[in-house]
Amino acid sequence: MDTVLLQAIINGLLLGGVYAAYSAGFSLIFGVMGVVNLAHGELIMLGAFTSYWMFEYFGMDPYYSLPFAMVFLFAFGYLIQKYIINRVIEMPHIMSYILTFGIHLMVANIALKLWTHDFRSITTSYSGANAALLGLIIPYSRLVTFFLALLIISGLWFFLSRTETGRAIRATSLDKEVARLMGVNIREIYAITFGVGAAITGLAGASISSFEIISPEMGLQYTIIAFCVVVLGGMGYMPGALWGGMILGVAQSLAVTYLSAGISVAVTFLLLFVMLIVRPTGIVGKGLVA
Repeated sequence: MDTVLLQAIINGLLLGGVYAAYSAGFSLIFGVMGVVNLAHGELIMLGAFTSYWMFEYFGMDPYYSLPFAMVFLFAFGYLIQKYIINRVIEMPHIMSYILTFGIHLMVANIALKLWTHDFRSITTSYSGANAALLGLIIPYSRLVTFFLALLIISGLWFFLSRTETGRAIRATSLDKEVARLMGVNIREIYAITFGVGAAITGLAGASISSFEIISPEMGLQYTIIAFCVVVLGGMGYMPGALWGGMILGVAQSLAVTYLSAGISVAVTFLLLFVMLIVRPTGIVGKGLVA
């Protein structure tokens, strides 16, 4: 196989792993509650800033700060859902869209006031380091995030299928009325679900902080990408986040390699358009349709 093509595919798979890592929480929240979280990118931003400030003040490696980002974002997501989003959860979907968009604006502007427009980055001893294998370049940071995506997806599967809380979440996603009759506290399950989704999203945000530019305004682009990824993989279907990330990552990488960098955005929306028309339940046909 041509080395340039192989390098493009590898780059795309690693990029897809990054996409999957920060899209899994988006898919989880939609699958259980039917909420398209338009503040998703701000959860990534907060996770990245958690990692940045712990590196800045304590010299902590970004990967060591992952548990702190998870705990902080779980608490943030749990409280947002319990005391704000739960108030409109039984209303038409448009209300949750408006509310989460308002949360996006609020969090982004508070972050902007606190941390200004400045772009920030984390420079470590391994920043920019690559592995060379058979003439191919593999960035260490993206490789770690790729395996982190696999860990997130498998960890979520274990949590949802092997724990009592996870089974309650699955029951709620299948039929909330039956789950309520079985004694499940639906609103509490929603809060836990949002907290878990926020936690793994914050984990992903902290993990990409070692190779992405960090700013208070970074959230919206990540929300758009996450939406595209879960549509490609199937809304609410957890393994679909991985499939969707890989498909989008490889498509963008091939577009950059053989066409131009600017065309990758057009490729993203073209894939989204085709998938919504041809197969709205995702590439493997197991997703939900709002």
